[in-house]
Amino acid sequence: MLLPGLNGTEGLFTPLLNSAPDKYSVVCVPYPTHRKCSYQELQHLVEDRLMTIDTSVILVGESFAGPLALKLHQANGVVGIVLVATFVSPPTLRIGRWLPWRGLFSVAAFSGRIISRYWPTGFLSTLSAELHRVSADVMADRMHSVFAVDATAELSQCSVPVVYFRATKDLLVPFWNVRRIVKINPQVAVADFVTTHFLLQSKPQQAWREIESFIEGLR
Repeated sequence: MLLPGLNGTEGLFTPLLNSAPDKYSVVCVPYPTHRKCSYQELQHLVEDRLMTIDTSVILVGESFAGPLALKLHQANGVVGIVLVATFVSPPTLRIGRWLPWRGLFSVAAFSGRIISRYWPTGFLSTLSAELHRVSADVMADRMHSVFAVDATAELSQCSVPVVYFRATKDLLVPFWNVRRIVKINPQVAVADFVTTHFLLQSKPQQAWREIESFIEGLR
């Protein structure tokens, strides 16, 4: 089960979905695009979806969704968690919570229209289009959630195996985040990807190899 990053939409998972082995059933749980939701509200949303599934589930929490995945470690059917380029507490200086995020995302949405029109192919265009689907108010609210979240307790008490996918060239979630995660829970395995923050998009085949290896370890 894929839990999206800050955008909260399924579109950025296309490369990963296109590379998925046929033997797996892969679903994405998108978040509301025009309604603010706290981490707790998103947790309830995913829990409701999990209650409809009668098989074992691996949660893949990308970036923003890392804390969300950890909060769901005891949810129905969850047997493992893949943390992707993520964090358990604010990934950068907390001063970021005071930035004018609504205005920044409004500009990003406007720029996305231009990019999607004149550069209709490539990841940048896809990212801009996905961000444009979500209201600036919602995006700003999620950023404020990022700078207030603390999933330390959930990580330390996690009852299922966890693997962390680290992007070695990640500028959005610095390396000290994974160091902190492993310090809190030394049982967390780490897989390195030589790429930037969007590792599921740039390295989908490697991601699936690591996911399959993780699943084999569970057996």
